[in-house]
Amino acid sequence: PGQIFYIYIHSIPPFFLYPLHPNEAMISVKAILFLVVLAISAVDRSLAGVATAYGGANQINRTGRNACGFNPKRLGKKWNTYYAALNEKDFKKAGRPCGKCATVKGRRGTVKVKIVDICPAKYCKSGHIDLSSPALKKATGYTWDKKPVTFKIGKC
Repeated sequence: PGQIFYIYIHSIPPFFLYPLHPNEAMISVKAILFLVVLAISAVDRSLAGVATAYGGANQINRTGRNACGFNPKRLGKKWNTYYAALNEKDFKKAGRPCGKCATVKGRRGTVKVKIVDICPAKYCKSGHIDLSSPALKKATGYTWDKKPVTFKIGKC
């Protein structure tokens, strides 16, 4: 009744061809496309949003004790300069990423910051990251205001 399609499978020697019914071939193509899309989405989990600044260098506790409980004296100069507060929604979604880093890309460059705090939902919506002023300047060229960025949470 229907036509038979042959699909070549790379791991099998070329003289092997497997006959498939047209419906099976269509299911296989859909499955392969789904896996490709899934693999691409897993590669880059960057969030697009905005960045603001909430403190300068050595001001991790400017808005009160940081939510992650870090002692600024133990973080060292780098992380006392380049730190961030992540919005509540993404903070929870990332499994409380205290001590992880976010790679933040803006119009002027890229900066890696240590996540040390939460930015409350009433100030920071999903996709918002609150940076130290030096970190915001390195990524966007500005030390104030809301600026578009993308960021990805990962290891330091």
